[in-house]
Amino acid sequence: MKRTIFLKTMALSLCLFLILGIFCAASGAEGRAASNRYNIVLVVDSSGSMARTDGQGLRFSAIGKFVALLAEKGNRVGAVVFNEGIAMQLNMAYADGIWAKQNIVEQVRSIAPGGDTNIGKGLQTAVNMLNADGNPNLPSLILLLSDGNTDLPTEEEVAQSQKDKADAIQRAMELGYKIHAISLNADGSANSAELMQIANAVGGQFREVKKAADLDDVFKLYYALIYNAVMFDDASEAFPGSGEITGSFEVPAVGVEEVNIVLSGGAEDYSLESPHGRVYEKADIASFAYTAETYTIIKVTSPDPGLWKYRVKGAPGSRIQINIVYNTNLTAEISASPAGGAHLAGDSVLISVALEESGAAIAADKYSGFKAVLTVTGGKGGAQSFDMSASGPAFEYRLILEKSGFYTVKAEVAGEGYLLQTEEIALGVDNNPPVFEKNIEHTVLLWPFKGNEAEIDLSPGVSSPSGSALTYEALSSAFNSDEYRISGSTLHMSSYSLGKGMFKMRAYDQEGAYCDFDVFVRTVSITLLGALLLLAGLLIALAAIGVVTWMLLQKRFYGTCVVQQFDSDGNYYEESCRTKGRGRIRLSEFNLGNAGFDASKCYFQATGKRHVFLCMNESVYGDGMKGKKFLVNGSGFEVTVSKDEFSTKGVRARFISKLPGGIGSGW
Repeated sequence: MKRTIFLKTMALSLCLFLILGIFCAASGAEGRAASNRYNIVLVVDSSGSMARTDGQGLRFSAIGKFVALLAEKGNRVGAVVFNEGIAMQLNMAYADGIWAKQNIVEQVRSIAPGGDTNIGKGLQTAVNMLNADGNPNLPSLILLLSDGNTDLPTEEEVAQSQKDKADAIQRAMELGYKIHAISLNADGSANSAELMQIANAVGGQFREVKKAADLDDVFKLYYALIYNAVMFDDASEAFPGSGEITGSFEVPAVGVEEVNIVLSGGAEDYSLESPHGRVYEKADIASFAYTAETYTIIKVTSPDPGLWKYRVKGAPGSRIQINIVYNTNLTAEISASPAGGAHLAGDSVLISVALEESGAAIAADKYSGFKAVLTVTGGKGGAQSFDMSASGPAFEYRLILEKSGFYTVKAEVAGEGYLLQTEEIALGVDNNPPVFEKNIEHTVLLWPFKGNEAEIDLSPGVSSPSGSALTYEALSSAFNSDEYRISGSTLHMSSYSLGKGMFKMRAYDQEGAYCDFDVFVRTVSITLLGALLLLAGLLIALAAIGVVTWMLLQKRFYGTCVVQQFDSDGNYYEESCRTKGRGRIRLSEFNLGNAGFDASKCYFQATGKRHVFLCMNESVYGDGMKGKKFLVNGSGFEVTVSKDEFSTKGVRARFISKLPGGIGSGW
């Protein structure tokens, strides 16, 4: 039976991409990993319910295929198996070669199901592993699989797990870790909302599957989303009477780092033939074949371009499925010249798109099989598309910025079976975009018997140089979408599924220019007992303040307070004297004019000694020293108090004590 897969048949490739939904364009952080390498932690649920929802252990087959498809070298992989705690932790190491990959899967498989479900602990452990042992030059991600939701014996354990989860999500958001989650809801008891919330918070993907047999497809989906992988799935078929199936696949001239031939079913023997006619028998490629109970993956690294042939043998009538997976390293990189900055209406910008293979530019003669289309959005208009022309080792288009506003440009490159998308770049024309000011932190006290809604002002996060009104959008949130809404510049919170969470916010001006900032929301639960204790504490504090105030008011004045006002013209007014039994004498009682401060809020405080204190309601200068409280001794020496350090306007204060002696040891 002869079958041929032609990568150069563009229509077939695009149809397969759309039908399978598993081809990811080379855009975003994941599509831009250097040479498609990652720090990866597998987080796998091994609670007791897994024996029921996946009794055949099909999750291990799915995980095994995912790991086996990883590039031969360069990925750093670890694993966490959790139940009510951490049942197994496999520290991160480079998964280089077949044996290292098989060891990862065997370690995960070695843990028998049992116990409860502590998702927070598993997730926190994975984040800590990435922090401690991840390669800082590689992007990081977590693959999380569970058949339920957080389920622990006590409220205290649940609360701790929720805290661990909140901490892990916030750390992942801050560091840019992606979390892809799978909910195995085979018996309908899983609360998939918890795993969905985790994935959505960090821009990951979430999938719910109803039976364990579908896990294989989801892991393949995630593999294609994460890596620049092109997958071709053939229908399962039976071996004919000859017991032999043959076929072929074509490797294009650029961008294919590895080819994986996935044989699912009863393959007893197989061989490959290169475009140059060299035949590799099963024994020749054993060290490049990952073999499990139900499948074999043959990995061909640095394959020669051209037509490859394969031959698979099995028992007549038994079924086999053959999939071809291309690990690609081709990306499209966009640039603008002049780059960045504000442009003026009428300026022209040269947009270039270069094809790169593992970060290195490909030769100009390899562009002939590709076509590039530039999409321009904004400039107070809709989206427009322009064909780009190949010019040397790049595609180019000269864009005329005819109108003021804010433009975004990106490109799509198709050909040789690829559909590549560039990043998006921004161009401001006669427009200054919003400016980052600060990240916002807000604490919400959760009181018993209260709705606990919160309103958070977003305007301090970003300013608009043009003064135009800004529109705010949450790009991602640790909280569920039904827990918050944005109205104008206010973030309204109505409920809190996490003890703390983070928002990735974006503020747009009227031209579409934007700036990003973060909002951190922390909750503090006030229990009924806590509320009563807090109220009691407030009452005690108020009582203490009252006692201190009463004591101060009971202290006697043993003398006369004297005040003389002066102004900026050098005029000194008549002295004014006041006496009182106890407490305070306000400056407003001295018949002052405008002395530069509010005399009704300033006063002499009795001490029961040979001195008093002059207390001001704001910081002023007293004999060259700045403060709010000045000692006025009873020996007749004056204290000059002024709003400014040059004493241009203010008062002179002195105290004539009736007590004998100096200031006294009481001061």
